[in-house]
Amino acid sequence: MKRTRYLSFLAMLLCCLVAWGQDDFNPTSPTEPGVPPRKLTLKANPSDGGTVYGSGRYVPGTTVGIRVSNATGYVFENWTDENGNVISKSKSYSYTKGDSDEVLIANFTFNPDDPNEPDDPKLIQYFRLTLAAETGGSVSGGGKYQAGKSIRLIASADEGFKFVNWTNTKDEVVSTERDFYYATTAENETLTAHFAFDPNNPVEPSDPILRHNITVSTEDGGTVSVGSGRLLEGNSTTLKAVANDGYVFVGWYLNDELYTTLNSFSYTMGKENVDFMAVFQFSPASPNEPSMPTDKKYSFYLMTVNGKPGDVLNVPLILSNLEDLYDMTFQITFPLGLEPDLEEIYLSEKAVGYDVSMTAVDDTTYMFSMIGGKVSATSTELLRFRVKVADDYTTGTSGRVKINQVSVTEADGNHLTASTRNGRIAIYKNGDTNGDNEVDVSDVMNLANYVLKKKTEVFIEEVSDVTEDNEIDVADAMGIVNIVLKKE
Repeated sequence: MKRTRYLSFLAMLLCCLVAWGQDDFNPTSPTEPGVPPRKLTLKANPSDGGTVYGSGRYVPGTTVGIRVSNATGYVFENWTDENGNVISKSKSYSYTKGDSDEVLIANFTFNPDDPNEPDDPKLIQYFRLTLAAETGGSVSGGGKYQAGKSIRLIASADEGFKFVNWTNTKDEVVSTERDFYYATTAENETLTAHFAFDPNNPVEPSDPILRHNITVSTEDGGTVSVGSGRLLEGNSTTLKAVANDGYVFVGWYLNDELYTTLNSFSYTMGKENVDFMAVFQFSPASPNEPSMPTDKKYSFYLMTVNGKPGDVLNVPLILSNLEDLYDMTFQITFPLGLEPDLEEIYLSEKAVGYDVSMTAVDDTTYMFSMIGGKVSATSTELLRFRVKVADDYTTGTSGRVKINQVSVTEADGNHLTASTRNGRIAIYKNGDTNGDNEVDVSDVMNLANYVLKKKTEVFIEEVSDVTEDNEIDVADAMGIVNIVLKKE
């Protein structure tokens, strides 16, 4: 009874706070309502002098983080506008978006006698080293590493077995030492430890592995950092993710499962290596015409889509192509239980003349073929899938939507692959504004902060309109209070 009175009092208090906050809210320079985003195009001069990052569509007045990474033998000079006016001499620069479409140029000078400038730490590439053990023993040391790293690998035989050797995927012997240091290469690898049955062999001593590796990675959309990449068991370190302009942080994933929605958190090392991935969602001010920043010629993007049980979700596939494309094929895998309605697939009006066919590879994977048509150079929502979420679908879960095996055809008949980025479908409870899989007072306060235009660490709009009136306001706070009261 006391809790019910408290919640009712809280609801009335929030109504007063929100009403006061809305009347009182008066930012110094609010964005004019309805101002459309404008294009920011970044170019490299010469084109092979380096790579530029930050192109896209932004609302005027937005601060955009732009940066470059120079190619070997080139030195970055400056940023200029189309008229040759120098904007900045810094490789990383915060640019304020103007009111019109703009082009900025990163200028490079060919100077092979100069050492290459240090690599941008955000661009370091990692490769996965997977370890496997045949019957008779166990292994340790796998994870994600930079190429050229020396990694200690250990194989321990069970009682009655003895260690034989390590082999790669080509069945080539890598080492006959059960405990050795392996130099990683610039590709994903799998090494297998082999054992032989030997009933007279006692258990081989197993060296204690007290330190383990913690690696962090991300796709486009932000940067990540970790306090220490190798920890003693029981020790802690901090992981942090920072979203780029035009993106929002979704969460940290461990083994493809959502671990936390906090952008910064402390992790205590267990008894094995761990690999965390930070996921960001492209979230421009006006998502009606998606335009994903890219330095690739052809790119396919799947988005992160949030919803709740009972929803019908629209899952878009975005295509960014710098030249005309013709026939194309690709494979998409959906989370189990969240398969698309193949009878209702939206095809972009910019994809002209295609005959679209689909073949089921298994229960969750489909091969798509688009033949006989053309997509002019553009950035567009190529396809949109409708996914029905069952009323009893488990909340607080997130599954990856994957795209691979992409083949596209250019005007001259040349067949190429394309860069890709996977998406996710995340399902939350109705009213779970902070995504912790609970609907409680913290969600009411989180929604109030959102309405008052105060900073919220996590806010999931798709499950916050509990009144379903297409507005997120104080009525939804009252709706969440009613949900909490019904649980009592």
